[in-house]
Amino acid sequence: MSTPMRHGPSQQGRSTPSQNPATAPTPQASTPFSNSQAAAALSPHGLRSSPQQFKKSPATGTLQPGLMPGQPGNAPLNFDSPSAAAALGGLGLDINLDNLSVGGLVGNANRSDEDDRRKRMDAVIAALWAFDTGRVSNDGLERLAVHLGLECLWENAGTGTENDKILVIAGRTMFVEIHIKNHVVYHASLGFNEPPPMLDKHVEKASAILFKDLALGRGESQLTKKLSKFRANLERLAMLDRLSVTPGLNCHEAVAGIWESLQKLHRWDVERLREDPALRDKSEENLRVMALYSRHGCPLMHTRGHIGLTLDYWKQYHKYPTTTVEGGKGNTWGILIDCAPTNNMNMVYTPVRVSDKWIGPSIVKTNPTDEEVMSATGPILDWLEPPNTLLPPAEEIKPEAGLEPAALSAPKPVDAVFMATFDPPVVVTHGVAMEIYRISAFNAPLSGSTFDNLLFPVDEGANYDPSEPRVMSFTQTVAVFIDIHRGQKKPDLKFHKNTLLVDKPVYGQVMTHVPISHPKDLIMMLPMLRQYAFLSLLLSNSFKPREGIPLYPETSIAKEGASLTYATNQQTKDSKSKNKDEAPPKHLKVDIVLSAHPIPRLQLVFPFRHFAAMINLEIQLEGKVQIVSDNIFSESESHISQSKGKGRLLTRAEFAQKLEDCENIGIWVEFIKHKLE
Repeated sequence: MSTPMRHGPSQQGRSTPSQNPATAPTPQASTPFSNSQAAAALSPHGLRSSPQQFKKSPATGTLQPGLMPGQPGNAPLNFDSPSAAAALGGLGLDINLDNLSVGGLVGNANRSDEDDRRKRMDAVIAALWAFDTGRVSNDGLERLAVHLGLECLWENAGTGTENDKILVIAGRTMFVEIHIKNHVVYHASLGFNEPPPMLDKHVEKASAILFKDLALGRGESQLTKKLSKFRANLERLAMLDRLSVTPGLNCHEAVAGIWESLQKLHRWDVERLREDPALRDKSEENLRVMALYSRHGCPLMHTRGHIGLTLDYWKQYHKYPTTTVEGGKGNTWGILIDCAPTNNMNMVYTPVRVSDKWIGPSIVKTNPTDEEVMSATGPILDWLEPPNTLLPPAEEIKPEAGLEPAALSAPKPVDAVFMATFDPPVVVTHGVAMEIYRISAFNAPLSGSTFDNLLFPVDEGANYDPSEPRVMSFTQTVAVFIDIHRGQKKPDLKFHKNTLLVDKPVYGQVMTHVPISHPKDLIMMLPMLRQYAFLSLLLSNSFKPREGIPLYPETSIAKEGASLTYATNQQTKDSKSKNKDEAPPKHLKVDIVLSAHPIPRLQLVFPFRHFAAMINLEIQLEGKVQIVSDNIFSESESHISQSKGKGRLLTRAEFAQKLEDCENIGIWVEFIKHKLE
């Protein structure tokens, strides 16, 4: 099937002077100050000519009766000069003295008004697109493609049915083919013009995502199927297509080349994990998940409904045996890798390079330098520097004064850069943000909000002083499996009243995106990103409602059959009991003190036996937990010997590992009480 060719900007919808007589350029003879009669008519001394001359004056045709000095305010005046009337509003144009410039150029004022109207119309159109209310239909798909600057070509499907059509949305380097019948899509595929093998092998997976975005799902109809997901993916494809230059640069190929190198590194990580005797019983998928959160991440092409490359680096419930790289419940933290223009970047950047050789074949260096050995905290990777990608010179460049033709005909660099977008955005402190910006050589302004306010925004209108300590509380239900090894199937419900105290607020930053010049930039960021992703997960699990977790009831649930309300995306309020006279159930008070600088620390205080337990935790790089101090784990510091607990005694490191596994402070506190009380 032939794809449509790209043409110059369409002139459809633009008016010409012949099409709109009312806005046609005004002849010079009809301007107010190029006519002696017009000048006399506008003179404060009135008109000194005959009635015939006054009848032909172009300056008084639209003025209200009585406004001219010395003239009666009764009969309207007529003109026999259409050009003069058009100049001064005789054909319906708004005319007043404010529109008359010093030079009398009324046409310039009209053009200025036309520009203002066009700007307002563009703003209205942009606002309508921001509402994202488009539906899947023939017209909706075509409007979306045209809006993104892509070409459209309609063809008959060849089935003999009139409403069975094929829409081809094409750009410079790619095209999307959509089969639609009666406004219902039954096939969609992505293709590239002469794709290399490393790009072509991902096409089938991308096509499946596009078709899922357009096809009717369960409970959807032609009236409710929206273009939201398809639009987001098509926008990414269109951006890479606009930045591509044929020949010389294919941004789709550049992104696929980064995947090739990161995939080599990921396979190497899995092989090293398999060599560990303690992990011999782990499956291939379990090792991939372990490499995702503890090594150099896991690169994925076209995953979780997203067209493009994603480097996943953290996953909720990653210690669960059923968790997979692309499946399992819980959230996933990743970095989307795309290309972006450089026109708005006030920085020295390294342009996009097209290569699949960003790392050496042996992955690690065989002969590292002494400096690399001394500063290394892990394997010394053999990163390579691919050659620059240069574009051929433009054919229509003309030599300017003082420039030689040979200088103008030299190859030019690419006007695009790799862009890393954090999905979801990560909240970090200013110090960490500056370090990430240093790695990416990106100059970005720092926010004036505090770290805790970015994690838990203050309600609008609330009295909040960033320089003062902040206290917030949340009462939640904690589902605990105490005897899971004995076949416990339903959890025991515990109620915790959590209080967060931010004693020393520090400034924070929401990391959304940074430009990068090399994949190694991302690898250097991963330890810090995991550190704050895990910290935000711990705090969110303690101070935000979670879907599927019963909310804390205000009344007792001791009666059998009492109902609990579960948190959903739409419902976050505390559940209510039918009997308001009953007392609320007992809850465990857990106080959490947050200190985010220089290293995130949490101090936990909760009732334990007959005294208050106090545990100081440190959330380190890579999302590791270290117990800095406590008064319950060490017999020398504990008021009561650990021998009264249940099961084998655990070390501090093992207790810290349990918090990393469960990712929930409430569950961890209940585990400590079960083991030691």
